[in-house]
Amino acid sequence: MGVAVPGGGPGRRFSLKSAWRARIAGEPPPPAQRDPMRPPPPLLLFASIVAGAGAASAACRLDRVSAMPLTSLGAHYAVTAEIDGVARPIEVDTGAATTLLKASVAKELGLKEDPQQAHQTVGFGQTAGDIHPNVIPSTLAFGALVLRDRSTVVATMDDGRAPETESIGLLGDDILSQYDVEFDFPGGMLTFYREDGCFATFLPWTGVYSAIPFDHHGDKVTIDILLDSERTRTMIDTGNNLSFVSLGASALWGAPAAKLKPTRVEAKSPLNNGAPMPVSAFPFAEVKIGDDVFRDKTMNVIDADLPLSSANLGLDYWSSRKLWISYLHGQLFVADDPAAAKLAYPIDAAPAAAQAAPAKTPGAKVAGAD
Repeated sequence: MGVAVPGGGPGRRFSLKSAWRARIAGEPPPPAQRDPMRPPPPLLLFASIVAGAGAASAACRLDRVSAMPLTSLGAHYAVTAEIDGVARPIEVDTGAATTLLKASVAKELGLKEDPQQAHQTVGFGQTAGDIHPNVIPSTLAFGALVLRDRSTVVATMDDGRAPETESIGLLGDDILSQYDVEFDFPGGMLTFYREDGCFATFLPWTGVYSAIPFDHHGDKVTIDILLDSERTRTMIDTGNNLSFVSLGASALWGAPAAKLKPTRVEAKSPLNNGAPMPVSAFPFAEVKIGDDVFRDKTMNVIDADLPLSSANLGLDYWSSRKLWISYLHGQLFVADDPAAAKLAYPIDAAPAAAQAAPAKTPGAKVAGAD
């Protein structure tokens, strides 16, 4: 589920830009407005890597801050969070700029409101949303990582009868980006690390895997993929179960309308009772994601503008792989064979209850639309 947060300061709002729930539906979307004059961002090139233990820097060590079971929750993945002593699942969402709690959970647990901060959080395709004051749990813990008295965003979020209704909210970029994060989807583990004495050439694993440089801007992790040789800026979104391309993407400019086929799937944000959006399908001759090449690949298409990107790469791609996001070095490491990707460095385990100072969430008492 992607959450875009346009900077700090008063009068700002949060915008969630994904977290799709797929179901039976609709018709193809109408053509999107396109801006052919917009200059492209710099190309983020891919590199193939064979990393061995001998290549590891002798001085480099990894501090393991927290290691948590990563379990499927409906069509998404979650870890267990402990909030004021209550343990509940929370979805892990690299597309969410801020960690947030559901309004229903804040009310259920009687969490103390923050008199200094409130936010409006809007979902994908929405222009307005409910305004909620932040809350300040005494403790918000993710395994050994314990955050105390942290002002946390609250949003109206309804998953209906889906298993995701058990989730208390989203674990987003504002916490994830403080660490190196390893997602072992097949192995069912999420681990936070800090590097110590590592160089910019840091490579986390032995074995064969890909390295992809990324841009971390506007609280989004974006890479370049190729759609029929057309460079397409793409958001990495572990909170989205349905990868898709925006209808306005340059890879679709001039594409025959007859190739864009309706599907029986629709996408919907759980925020603010979001309205469903129809999903179409388009056949690309070739799709390149890092070192992966897919021939005759059909991609989902949605008529929606995306922040900082033209496509979204979700769990339908990531769930069979091991993913390491090095926010410090701006590199993604992706192993198609997760069992072969072993840590290349010594590990120092964190204390039983690693603590962090209270975090300030940008915003004001009442946050309006941009």
